[in-house]
Amino acid sequence: MLIHIIAVFCTSAVGTAAKQLWSTEPADVSHVEMTAYPLGNGKQGAMPLGAAGEDVVFLNHDSLWSGGPFANKDYVGGNPDSSLAKHLPGIRDSIFKDGTGGNTANYGSYEMLGNLTVSIAGIGKVTSYRRSLDLDTAIHEVKYKSNGVDFTTIQFCSYPAKVCIYYIESSKALPDVTVGLQDQARTTPRSKASCSSDGIRLHGQTKADSGEGDIGMLFDAHVKAVTSSSTSCEPLNEIVVHGKTEKSLLLLLGTGTNYDQTKGNSANKYSFKGPDPYPSILSTVQAASKKSYESLRTDHITDHQSFIHMFTLNLPDPKKSAEVETTTLINGYSTSEGDPFVESLIIEYAKYLFIASSRPGSLPPNLQGNWAPTMNPPWSADYHANINLQMNHWHTEMMGLGDLLSPLWDHMKNTWIPRGIESAKLFYGADGWVSHTNINIFGHTAQENDASWSNYPVSNAWMMKHVWDRYDYSRDLEWYRSSGYPMIKGVAQYWLSMLTPDEHFKDGSLVAVPCNSPEHGPTTFASAHWQQLIWELFDHIIRDWEASGDKDEAFLQSVKKAYHSIDNGVHVGSWGQIKEWKLEADQKNDNHRHLSELYGWYPGYAISGVHGNNKTITDAVTASLNSRGDGKADSNTGWGKNSYKQLKFSIDLNFAPNGLCGTPSGASDYNDLSTPFQIDANFGIAGAALAMLVTDLPQAFGDTSTHKVILGPAIPSAWGGGSVKGLKLRGGGSVAFKWDGKGKVTEATLDGRSLPLVVFDRDGHVLAKH
Repeated sequence: MLIHIIAVFCTSAVGTAAKQLWSTEPADVSHVEMTAYPLGNGKQGAMPLGAAGEDVVFLNHDSLWSGGPFANKDYVGGNPDSSLAKHLPGIRDSIFKDGTGGNTANYGSYEMLGNLTVSIAGIGKVTSYRRSLDLDTAIHEVKYKSNGVDFTTIQFCSYPAKVCIYYIESSKALPDVTVGLQDQARTTPRSKASCSSDGIRLHGQTKADSGEGDIGMLFDAHVKAVTSSSTSCEPLNEIVVHGKTEKSLLLLLGTGTNYDQTKGNSANKYSFKGPDPYPSILSTVQAASKKSYESLRTDHITDHQSFIHMFTLNLPDPKKSAEVETTTLINGYSTSEGDPFVESLIIEYAKYLFIASSRPGSLPPNLQGNWAPTMNPPWSADYHANINLQMNHWHTEMMGLGDLLSPLWDHMKNTWIPRGIESAKLFYGADGWVSHTNINIFGHTAQENDASWSNYPVSNAWMMKHVWDRYDYSRDLEWYRSSGYPMIKGVAQYWLSMLTPDEHFKDGSLVAVPCNSPEHGPTTFASAHWQQLIWELFDHIIRDWEASGDKDEAFLQSVKKAYHSIDNGVHVGSWGQIKEWKLEADQKNDNHRHLSELYGWYPGYAISGVHGNNKTITDAVTASLNSRGDGKADSNTGWGKNSYKQLKFSIDLNFAPNGLCGTPSGASDYNDLSTPFQIDANFGIAGAALAMLVTDLPQAFGDTSTHKVILGPAIPSAWGGGSVKGLKLRGGGSVAFKWDGKGKVTEATLDGRSLPLVVFDRDGHVLAKH
């Protein structure tokens, strides 16, 4: 996935329409994820190389996974055969010490589907080559000249049509065009291709365990040529569209699998098996073929812009960077100086990627989003629920993309909760449901391997922060009662079963045990991260009890009792830091990449929303950040940057030293040039920008004051003269605002607000009221 970005048109303030990625060279087949421009419609993913006359497009489908019940019909989601809860009394962490907590057999991995190949006969020397992706239209375009003829290929993946489109046009009649569907990476079992006069089918299945029979997941792809030119099926199962009559060619690609997440429950024997996908794919492609290319393109752009235009950030382009090619621009980027144009494009790209990878009916974006050009992507391209999955969604609500979160809610409801109820019983003898760090698409809710990073049952509480945020921003009462709150209640029931009195300090508090700080330190009790998450979980329930519609008064009283007794995970240590553990175990200048003890500062509110005006606490947050530093350049760097934004550390500084990390040469990209690629870094940088633009904290239970929002708490002077439109606020509605040359907001307009609100600038002056 390309992370180097640039645009070709420039105005004094770069708006949405100017934002393109472009290059004068095709993508590099040996670095597809870093150089190809990704396309997607939620379910389908495509990464075209854009080679003139010999194009290859890497294809993905969101649910194409190995493993699970498609490898072994007895797959149990990592759960044990019998209860391990008996081990909890006494030494409560005994089930974690020897790694017996989970079973990773048949965990599986996200896999690529194959390649679409398109060859144009007679292409000789190429001049005027240009490859681009317009983020405002989600249109991929390649232009070049050869033999005196102008060629243009246009690609996009349409959500309305549920197909990916490949369109070729030339200034003269097209020569012969050869189209193929290939799967050279999958050998056991090998995929099969077949063709008719105007289409190709590629189908196969994932590998099953020995002795399991023919149970692998079925996948299918069908490409159809829409043309009045004659076509033929060739011996290698390619089709040739014979030229010399038409100046254009339309190719339509449909893909699918027989995965069905609604079958991931005991009633369906956790089969996850749906119908053969081919009839539906064929029907979808046929329906799209009845529309003109112009109609398909218009529908696609209209749909895409209904989301990409929900939030707009306009920044200046003082260096005229919009006129510079991507590679040159990025290689010249300085982390000490920054570049508002690059930074605005990075933020726009985060929106684009989410729209392309999360649509109703799809799965949520995984570690790779929806783009993996191999059979074995890093970490299986699964869902890491100890920060990565959360970071994928940090920017969505404020940028007006909340309506695209249904894949996350549906996936948790359909796959996490059914197995998670079993995991809670079998591991802990607990009520409710639980999940851990690593989760595949088959409901693997058990822990995986080393307990230092997979003993993370509090992932369920962190995910409920996102569920509650959906209600807090949307005020969609019907959704909260029918979908959101039932998930939250199940997690609360789990933690009510698991909390225990602190027998070490004997202070009457309730603590989680055994626990650790994610991927750091000992297995102990009452780590700050866990305690803050559980405290917030209970706070969500009590604060919005009336909204839930729940009549279970006994449950409410249990939550209130625990809420008033739980250790809140906010303690100041011996050197003035926020303690990572309730025990004094912090080491000063420990540069571990996680900032787990500061969850309640960002993205949570157990610290910032409750103790934000307590100088002792804010000084302790500062001490922890200064001690920990930015850490390594990966997804967690975004966590540190966002925490710094909450402390307003970037005022009068450039975005670069606070929002981007670079290599020693000064080059920088969205994922900070780290390998392997992780999409959460792309999303996390947008979260950092939002923390600079607004402070909009939840109000904890008992806070009856009018809601307050600060605009521009940390806008750098390099962004001077910019503006925002459509930034969503907690409690509903949105705000548009502008700032001066020093980054101070001077004007704000509220829209669609119903609840009381006061909006301030960073110096405490009132900008707007409702």
